[in-house]
Amino acid sequence: MRKINIGVVGLGGIGGLLAILLSNKNLKVFSSKKIDKNSIFHLKSKFYGKLKSKIEFDKTFRKTDIIFICSKYPYLKKHLKNISNNKALIIPLLNGLSHFKILQKKFGDNVQISTIGKVVSKKIKKNVILHESKNKPEILINFNKTNKKKQKLLKDIFKLIRVKTKIVKNKNYVIWTKLIRLSSLSAITSLYNCNLGKIRRSKIKTKELNYLLKESILLSKKIFKNNFSIYKIKKVIDTFPNDLTTSLQRDIKRQVPSELETQVGSIVKLSNKYKISLPMYKKIYYELKENEKK
Repeated sequence: MRKINIGVVGLGGIGGLLAILLSNKNLKVFSSKKIDKNSIFHLKSKFYGKLKSKIEFDKTFRKTDIIFICSKYPYLKKHLKNISNNKALIIPLLNGLSHFKILQKKFGDNVQISTIGKVVSKKIKKNVILHESKNKPEILINFNKTNKKKQKLLKDIFKLIRVKTKIVKNKNYVIWTKLIRLSSLSAITSLYNCNLGKIRRSKIKTKELNYLLKESILLSKKIFKNNFSIYKIKKVIDTFPNDLTTSLQRDIKRQVPSELETQVGSIVKLSNKYKISLPMYKKIYYELKENEKK
């Protein structure tokens, strides 16, 4: 493989994981944000083992071939401000909705509709990433006007770091495959401020999670034709550890800017637009919104 330069926006659970894995395969990896003097990141993973990598700094990303966008939505515009590259392949791996418009406005057709799933990863210290999954992460991607060479290059890179890649023709399928699972888990864990294990041990909380999954599947079917199955989605959730918490839950607890609007609020707004009744989503969304105000 020729020498490839990779940019990563946002070195949290997902961005940090990818940056470390890519750097360990002798790819040049850059962050758009200054880290510290030695720029060494550490990975503790049940699947990949213990790794460490040096991440370099370049706020413009002018020489990068691929840019992974892994920032949280509230900080996205700030992180994109100095990036000046109109040729790189843009792979957004953000949670929720709303970020695609911002990215397409800045990068145009270079933005590929993509998402990452089957991965539980978080930053536990300033430069330490904890990857708790025991399986391969999975990237779903819908290529947008991208030549075959770039598609193959991206697939080769993911294969190199043992990340599964699925090419999907329908962009809505890419978005909703993760959004149904993510928004439901984020809503229920944030409401009770507890981990997934406590949800599983409670009949009431488990029932509410099932309602959320059913409601978001119903909405997705109204928006586009699909064959989403609650059984298959729950099967993926069953692979997640009991101590799983969500990014939305942690941010609300810490009282910092959260992705409530993009993960849960966006579902409620779409339900109003398409005139679909989602009582469980609305109940939780307005309760969380009220808590945020307080």
